[in-house]
Amino acid sequence: MKHEAVDLEQPANNDSTRPPIKLIMLLLVVSALAIFFFQNFQDAQVDFLWLHGNWPVWTVIGISVIAGIVLDRLVTWQWRRARRRKKSDEG
Repeated sequence: MKHEAVDLEQPANNDSTRPPIKLIMLLLVVSALAIFFFQNFQDAQVDFLWLHGNWPVWTVIGISVIAGIVLDRLVTWQWRRARRRKKSDEG
């Protein structure tokens, strides 16, 4: 069995000191959404199913974002569930 010495003074090559790219992208998207959200206080005509009327654009944007997040979570959950079932059927 071979043992290799580890130099504790040299940093590891795992890029742990850099911020994760997903966090940076999330902050950029949230920032852009916040700017868009707060710049649109006008009213907009909304006709959806039984909902009719003039709503502030920021409300429509907020509802759309929440609906998108819920859809993303549901699709991701279903995809992972199907993948787990496929693995258990194969294994």
